[in-house]
Amino acid sequence: MRIRVDEIPDLGRFLHLHWDQSQLSQFIPPDDPFEINLPHPVNVDLELNRFPDHIRIQGTLQGELQVNCHRCLTPVRLSLNEPIDLFLFSEEKAPQEDEIELEAEDLDYSYFDGEVIDIDLLIAEQIFLALPFKVLCSENCRGLCPGCGVNLNEEPCRCKKSKETPFSKLEEIKARLPG
Repeated sequence: MRIRVDEIPDLGRFLHLHWDQSQLSQFIPPDDPFEINLPHPVNVDLELNRFPDHIRIQGTLQGELQVNCHRCLTPVRLSLNEPIDLFLFSEEKAPQEDEIELEAEDLDYSYFDGEVIDIDLLIAEQIFLALPFKVLCSENCRGLCPGCGVNLNEEPCRCKKSKETPFSKLEEIKARLPG
């Protein structure tokens, strides 16, 4: 969804959207190994207010995400209840290339062409920013066995246990030494 700045009334514009998997999929590369699913549409409430030098977007994202545990690949549901408070400035006010250091408050600012706001892009960005760095089904997740691939939370390893260790050869040499 795109909104032209000149379509935002002086008193602001309120949007209530239901954002589903098909909309999110537009922003995920097809070969991305990290699957993000929306089991139910996400509720998006946004208020857009136009000011002389910027647009302010406030609201919330509420719903649920389903992603895979990074250790065992089991699906995990995460609650999504994210506040949104963004300031959009025209690209002509964007920092120059040589100005690369960002302050914490700079993350609330974004830039657009000054005429059209891509609401879907803003929603996708907020969903991606809400994801934790590492998703775990539990703190005690044992993950997958690197040898046989079984989920160690559900069943024991099927690998044939070898008594060979990195120090096995040293133990053989030690055993042959006079004692």
